[in-house]
Amino acid sequence: MITLKEIGALILAVIILSFSNSFIDYNLFLSSLVFFSIILVFYVAGKKFVAWYVESEEEIKILTFQRYGIYERSYLKTKVPIGLILPFVLSILSLGWVKWFGVLESEVRGTKARAVRRHDYYSFTELTEWHLALVSAAGILAMFILAILAYLANYPELSKLAIYFAVFNMIPLGGLDGLKVFFGSRPLFTILWVLNIIGLVYAWMLP
Repeated sequence: MITLKEIGALILAVIILSFSNSFIDYNLFLSSLVFFSIILVFYVAGKKFVAWYVESEEEIKILTFQRYGIYERSYLKTKVPIGLILPFVLSILSLGWVKWFGVLESEVRGTKARAVRRHDYYSFTELTEWHLALVSAAGILAMFILAILAYLANYPELSKLAIYFAVFNMIPLGGLDGLKVFFGSRPLFTILWVLNIIGLVYAWMLP
């Protein structure tokens, strides 16, 4: 289930991702809008499916920044939408050379159904870091699937963008997926990064 708030965040994400990818190239911006819309559909669908499987709810948001240090007082009073600001600023300052595709974060909560379940490996009610890692990894794996499908359908640009999106979101930083996977499962984190590196080599070899 996706909410209107999430749809709004995804629309903003598609626009800022497309700008970061194209800068001031109008034709590339239009094609990027289509490609990133497809990418986010796969990304969100993968994460929400696994969230449903582990009986939880996932809310997609624009990536924010609030904590800047290790101390309890090291917090800004309000969250800064860094997922919107960083891609735009980097593109402007670098005249389009530097792209940033890490613009989304998510919050995962257990559902009421999960709270009353008492059998199998759901003998506890709280979501663990492993469950968060699974949900986050699902979005990354969905990108690899999309990259393969796009390549087979002769859309190399979509394939490359899906890989780049996966790589940026696997950075273990802030609210990005990479940090959740890192704390939830180091072996899974390592496997996904190996796949990312293989994907990057493949993407760089494409025309």
